[in-house]
Amino acid sequence: MSVVMLISLILLALGFAGAAECTMYAAVGRNKVIDHGLELLGQSFHLRWSHDYKIVYDNRKNTEPKPQTTPNGSLLLINLQLNNTGSYQVTIYDNTGTLVLDKTTRLCVLSPVSKPRLTHTCTDASVSLRCDVGNSVDVNVVWSHNRQTMPGSTDKTLTITKAMLKPVDSYVCTVSNKASEEKSDDVNPECTDDSSSTVLLFGMKLWLMVAILAGGGGLLLILIVITLVCVCQSRRRHASRIKEEEEMRLAPLTQPTRQASLHHHHHPHKSQSRTRPKNRTPSQATQNSRPLPRPRSPQPEPDDAPPIPIPRRTGPRNHRSEV
Repeated sequence: MSVVMLISLILLALGFAGAAECTMYAAVGRNKVIDHGLELLGQSFHLRWSHDYKIVYDNRKNTEPKPQTTPNGSLLLINLQLNNTGSYQVTIYDNTGTLVLDKTTRLCVLSPVSKPRLTHTCTDASVSLRCDVGNSVDVNVVWSHNRQTMPGSTDKTLTITKAMLKPVDSYVCTVSNKASEEKSDDVNPECTDDSSSTVLLFGMKLWLMVAILAGGGGLLLILIVITLVCVCQSRRRHASRIKEEEEMRLAPLTQPTRQASLHHHHHPHKSQSRTRPKNRTPSQATQNSRPLPRPRSPQPEPDDAPPIPIPRRTGPRNHRSEV
C-alpha cells in the first residue's frame, strides 16, 4: 500500500512539474498564435479553448470577451501581458460528440529585451567592446564579426588585440531571451595613437607631472608650517629663559632692601639708638681741623747734612700722632 502511495506521489509531482514547464514563450506587447495542429475545420466541429481551466472561447456558446481565432480554429492572442501566462487547453468534438483533440499548451509571457548599445574602449594594446543590455535579465549574448557569428563569445564584453583590428572590421552584439531578440548597430572600432598629441613636460606626461608638482608643493608647504611653528616655540623658550635669568640676577639686590625696610618698620627706636653718636667732639674737631698735607716721599740725604727739624703738629691731644 505504501509503495502505491509513493508511486502516486511521484507521478503527481511529475505531472505538476510538466504543467509548470513552459512549452511556448511570448513577449509582452506582442501577438501570439496557439495552434492546435489540425487541418482546416468546419463549423460542424465543436471547438473550445480554456485558459487555466476557464473557458475563453467556445464556437457554440457566446463568451464575452471572445478572443480571436484563425480560420482553422487556432487561438490568436493580441497585445500580450504578463497575466496571459498560463495553460491553454483546446478540445475538439465532431458532430457525434466524439472527442477528436485534447491538447494543453503552457504559455510563458516574458518582458522583451531592449536594444543593446555597443561601445568600445581603447587601451595600450587592446580594444574592449561592451554590449550594454540595460535592465534586461537572463539574456544570451552573441557576437558577430563582419556578419559572421563568433562561436564561444557569450560575455557582455569582448576584448581583441590591436594587431587583429582592421579599419574595415565591424562588430555586432545580439541579445535574446526565450521570448524576444534584439541586435545592436554595427560598430567600427578605431583607436588612434595619441602619443604624438600627448603633452609632455620634462619627458613625462603633463597630468603625471602636474600631480607630482602638486604633491611636492603640498609637502613643501607642510614643512614650512612646521618650521615656522618650531621657530616660534624656540623664540618663546629663549625669551622665557632670559626672563628667568634676569629675575635670578636681580633677586640678591632686591632682597636686602626688602629685609631692611621690614627691619626698620618693626624696630625704629633701636635703629635710631644705634646710629646716634655718643661723643660729638671728634666730629666737631674733624670739621674744624684742616686737611693734613700729604707727606712727601723720603729723599736720600748726604751723610754730612745737618738734621732737618720736624715741625710740631697742632691738634687735639687725643689725636696726636706719634713721631
